[in-house]
Amino acid sequence: MTSVKKPRVELIDIAKAITIFLVIMGHADGNLESPMYRLIIYAFHMPLFFFLAGLSIHPSPVHGLTEWKNYLRKNILALVVPYFIWAFVYAPFDFKNVPFFLYASWNALYTSKTLTSLWYLPAFFIARIITQIVICFLDRIKVSDITGKCALFSIPLFIIGLAAPKLSSGYPWCFDAAFVGAAFILLGIAARKPLLILAQQKGLILACVFVISLSLLFCGTYLRGDNLTLVLMCDSKYGNIFWFFANSFSGIITVLSASMILFRLSREGIRPFGTTAITYIGKHTMGIFLLHKNILQLLIMPVVNSFITGPGALNAFLGACITLPISLLLCAVIEKYVPQLLGQFPIYQE
Repeated sequence: MTSVKKPRVELIDIAKAITIFLVIMGHADGNLESPMYRLIIYAFHMPLFFFLAGLSIHPSPVHGLTEWKNYLRKNILALVVPYFIWAFVYAPFDFKNVPFFLYASWNALYTSKTLTSLWYLPAFFIARIITQIVICFLDRIKVSDITGKCALFSIPLFIIGLAAPKLSSGYPWCFDAAFVGAAFILLGIAARKPLLILAQQKGLILACVFVISLSLLFCGTYLRGDNLTLVLMCDSKYGNIFWFFANSFSGIITVLSASMILFRLSREGIRPFGTTAITYIGKHTMGIFLLHKNILQLLIMPVVNSFITGPGALNAFLGACITLPISLLLCAVIEKYVPQLLGQFPIYQE
């Protein structure tokens, strides 16, 4: 199967770059620490990742066994193959870990002592399949506006994912989190056109949207103080459901409106302002995601913390600023020589 590479939307790449930077910051203090800045980032960053995936999707139904095989093959190569490769790379060499990798829950990855962040890849794979099933269903029942109806169909997916009984070992392939992720993907698909229209509005309007959404995020996170719990989508821990949705959507709009402002500045600013570097980061979030965590926690943060005594958020910011270019450089090397490690098989890329 050969496919034509679809044009990228610069605005989405800017948002992805901001998101991956927040992900790196969120990993600066490890898995067990929960300083306020990490609580705030975790309140929305994973829903944002899935939502941005939806913004990148042009919904088209898959017909017939051959098309489904090609669709599954493409997603297996892009997500499942790098999942298993990096699960073995990061784990201590022991074949007893194989069942944990096959189970692919966050808990199983933690038990195997591999990179726990890898839970996102099987969850995203399942979420993509669920999303495609919904799109095919809407096409089968002859819905005229598939994009618009995606938002409606996100509701039952949210209910399934959030109401699923808790399992101590987690669900295979993070199945419950995948339903929540698929719901955010569907919302992203539905919101693509309105958001691209919003991006064309005057800078003052975008600034107002940014301030309002940031204020709502501030109220829903920082002002809640001790009532704010760490949201771990990987382990299906969402805390208060009302605040989970409130913070998810306010965080999503905050990042997207900031991206719109950066985009407009690059196009209409009085002084030259380029977004080439930012969009380059946004195009390589997969590689950065796979590479950054150990670099940050084992190499960068010990050095930063030894030289600078200050607020945790400041050290995390500095650590992220150093880790990001190092991860990006390693990503570029891997892409040049072994792109398959990052799920890049050229004939299957969109």
